[in-house]
Amino acid sequence: MVEQRLADALDLSRAPIRLGLKALEAAGLARGEPHRGFVLAKNPTSGAAQPALAAVRRGEQVYTAIAGDVLASRLPADVTEAELLRRYDLSRAELQRLLDRIAAEGWIARLPGYGWRFAETVSSPEAQAQAKAFRAVIEPAAIAQPGFALPQEVITRLRERQQRVFDGEIEKMTIGEIFHSGCEFHEEIIRGTGNPFFLEALKRVNSIRRLFAYRSFADRDGMRRHVREHLRLLDVLEARRYSEAADLMARHLQRPLVAGVS
Repeated sequence: MVEQRLADALDLSRAPIRLGLKALEAAGLARGEPHRGFVLAKNPTSGAAQPALAAVRRGEQVYTAIAGDVLASRLPADVTEAELLRRYDLSRAELQRLLDRIAAEGWIARLPGYGWRFAETVSSPEAQAQAKAFRAVIEPAAIAQPGFALPQEVITRLRERQQRVFDGEIEKMTIGEIFHSGCEFHEEIIRGTGNPFFLEALKRVNSIRRLFAYRSFADRDGMRRHVREHLRLLDVLEARRYSEAADLMARHLQRPLVAGVS
């Protein structure tokens, strides 16, 4: 299983592909081999693979539960592994995989010596409002930049991906997958400036808003409306009506996915 081939086939960046392959390895479904990358260790349709697949599903459920508890302030800012083991009924290996994933995403960090601390910025109302305001400035401004352009093949690929999501794939996607899909769409658009500072700024704010996005991304009807706006934006970008596209992007970013949730 080659990272770049999987990324191309699934229309994703290599980062989530790498996380997925490591999750498969941790579950015993794949193994890393020198100079080959990852290879399947078990046929995923076999009976022998079912316990490993169940473990992957369990990990995703607990990950979502932790995200929800952080958002609802049901967890303190500082936690111990013992507390998390008891609360979520995990083995130490399961917990370590989850903490590694959450730390890589930037919303928890190990404390010196003992325990873990959830980042304050990821769930505070102020951080949500600031991230939204920042995106509402830089993304329309990027489209309005002189020389902005998206290659036709990028527009085609984005449209095909968004159409699949709109046509029903969204019902099968986890909240994390929906979030990744939205981030990659907006990051591909801003890449059209050819200015790496725009792209790096958006990636940074996306890494911070990952957690509080879970509250609104759970609403599939709201997400479907959001994807419909993505498709409309692509039509305008394809026609090279960039001023109109910048206005559409501004309205798109200012509209909440769910009433009362920014």
